[in-house]
Amino acid sequence: MNPRPHRAGASFRISSAAEFARVFARRARRDLGWIIVHAAPNELGRTRLGLSIGTRVGKAVRRVRVKRMVREAFRLIRKDIPPGMDVVVSARSHPDRPLADYKQAIVEETKRLAIQLKLKDSPSE
Repeated sequence: MNPRPHRAGASFRISSAAEFARVFARRARRDLGWIIVHAAPNELGRTRLGLSIGTRVGKAVRRVRVKRMVREAFRLIRKDIPPGMDVVVSARSHPDRPLADYKQAIVEETKRLAIQLKLKDSPSE
């Protein structure tokens, strides 16, 4: 039995500067004040996640915690997000929030961005 059946490996990550630049250049974004979700369509048939957590969020320990929370939220709700998107999540300085807040924000905003980008709303892998 696999202890982490929804594992989000390297194939679900945006890693190169060119990929981040492509998502930011598309200028499709949703701003919640404490978190910003950027998106662009991709041709891969799966949704990938990129993180842009700057030093304004806090010191290294704080930034790593926010990254872990976003990654875990993405891992758990990946099946609820429309496939074929590259999603970059940026954060601003904010007080600690529960995982449920991250999950809700990412799902709702990616669905809105999918409509804006005119992607089909079917569950991914």
